Amino acid sequence: MMTQYSLKKGLKVFGEEGEKAVTKELGQFHDMSVFTPMDPTKLTKQERAAALASLIFLKQKKDGTVKARTCADGRKQRESTAEEEAASPTVSMESIFMSCVIEASEGRGVRVIDLPGAFLHADCPDHVIMRFHCRLAELMVLAAPQIYRKYITTDAKGEPVLFVKLQKALYGMLKSALLFYKNLLTDLVAQGFTVNPYDPCVVTKTVRGTQMTICWHVDDLKLSHKREIELKRMEDWLRSIYGNISVSRGDRHTYLGMDLDYSEKGKCKVSMEGYTKEIIDSFPEVIRGTSATPAADHLFKTRENGKKLPEEQAAAFHRTTAQLLFLGGRARRDIQTAVAFLTTRVKVPDEDDWGKLKRVLKYLNGTMDMGLHLSVENLGIVRWYVDASYATHEDCKGHTGAMMTLGGGAAISISRKQKTNARSSTEAELIGVYDALPSILHARYFLEALGYKVNQNVVYQDNKSSITLEKHGRAIGSKRTKHIKVRYFFIKDVIEQGEVEIEHCPTKMMWSDILTKPKQGREFVEMRAKLLGHDVDERQNKAKLMRDKSRTNSVTPRDDSLRSPRRCVGGHAETIEAEVPAKRHKKGLARKLHVEVRSRAGKGRLLEPHKQLVMGLTRGVRAVAE
Repeated sequence: MMTQYSLKKGLKVFGEEGEKAVTKELGQFHDMSVFTPMDPTKLTKQERAAALASLIFLKQKKDGTVKARTCADGRKQRESTAEEEAASPTVSMESIFMSCVIEASEGRGVRVIDLPGAFLHADCPDHVIMRFHCRLAELMVLAAPQIYRKYITTDAKGEPVLFVKLQKALYGMLKSALLFYKNLLTDLVAQGFTVNPYDPCVVTKTVRGTQMTICWHVDDLKLSHKREIELKRMEDWLRSIYGNISVSRGDRHTYLGMDLDYSEKGKCKVSMEGYTKEIIDSFPEVIRGTSATPAADHLFKTRENGKKLPEEQAAAFHRTTAQLLFLGGRARRDIQTAVAFLTTRVKVPDEDDWGKLKRVLKYLNGTMDMGLHLSVENLGIVRWYVDASYATHEDCKGHTGAMMTLGGGAAISISRKQKTNARSSTEAELIGVYDALPSILHARYFLEALGYKVNQNVVYQDNKSSITLEKHGRAIGSKRTKHIKVRYFFIKDVIEQGEVEIEHCPTKMMWSDILTKPKQGREFVEMRAKLLGHDVDERQNKAKLMRDKSRTNSVTPRDDSLRSPRRCVGGHAETIEAEVPAKRHKKGLARKLHVEVRSRAGKGRLLEPHKQLVMGLTRGVRAVAE
């Protein structure tokens, strides 16, 4: 991870290279007329007090060069800036994934473009004063001495100060992102693009009979079209406005922290292996070993008297959970259920929560190369699998899980705790559909706005009672369903309007069940394959190879002593003996391997995991003997 330094610390670390980077950055600001110097004697006391502080940060890039980034400290603007003026729209992740799967299915060419210094191309309409202080003021003067030197003044401590009026939307100003968004959107509309009414950061245009789509998140753009020449023309147009843009071409791109791979025909593979490794490496504890699943069956269980984590460890828990939330909403949808629970524990986490977090990291450690594979069977058929678990959380609230697929892999998935309690599994399923309905409708409207006719928008459920209620509403209700709020029957109106179809699905084929509760074994593997768009057998063969490699590289147990493995299951403990032949000093000796096991009933029964453990240790000792 690259460390970012303040100006004072950065100049100490990087020395002359750091000073050159700062001078270059400030020189670019001067060349682009980002601000004009102000005569300090003509500023009022209020203007001086309201002046924004200038901040500059330095970091070393992967190629070894030092990069400086200047921004304004816009905190003073919060009181005088309306909330709607301080927020800029960004493309939704749902739109990103739906556009990716369309690009793969149509064989489009893709470009990922970064607009350097994008905000500086938007004018600042307000009267905003910024202040350069101390060393930064001196370096600004060095950028153009003949212009800035005469405007230098000193503060009460005798340190140099330079006041400037901002002419451009500098990073850090509360309105900068919105000003740039409006500027870019105006330029795109002038080029004939149409804004998608269901995502303000997605525009489309028909070029030579086929669609060009542009999505953007602040200054990071993703373009797609079937003809390379049209993408090249779009590149040139953006370059004419924003200068030396950064362009990614070919089948593989990095966009918004994700690695997008279009090399396989009809598929978009999304992975975040580097980010996953970064999460594991930055965790306070060393993560050793792997886990077959991200969560055990007791994921939702908590203890009121659990030992709370110290402040520093709790902060690490919060940080890592936030990182996993970012990862789970993108390439690793298979950890969403575990992360959804962990997010409910960030305020006061305990040692049990820490263990559950470590299990997720162990699971990721063993599946680092896994990602999301998206493909299309029919763009006219949208399939949703919506499920809910009843009273799974400690406060007896349920958990909603939903996934949308256009063929292979979930382009959209949801895993979240329900906000209200349900009296039955039927009601929990009804709440689940209501939770997912905004995404269900948005996906349809978004695809239709792109020009794709949705012939079927199917919602699959495995609870026939909830399906009956959704189709008929309160008309067939009884005393047990009378209390259910009318808003949960909004789905009935949507069905009648023909925007959604409800169909029954067997529980074994309810693929979103993995998003409602922790799964284990073969069931987890099969549902994960549907969620991520993998082939079950191919993935299992790869996992087997990894296990075999792990066994080959495993450490041979010591011959002189073996410690008894312990696992607390509750109840009483007993000792199990296994006869292990061993050779010592060329004499055949029999040695007993003692393994202490705890069983719930304390009746002398050996639990299956412990049988396997004893057998494994026995084989290990035999290998040493031979």
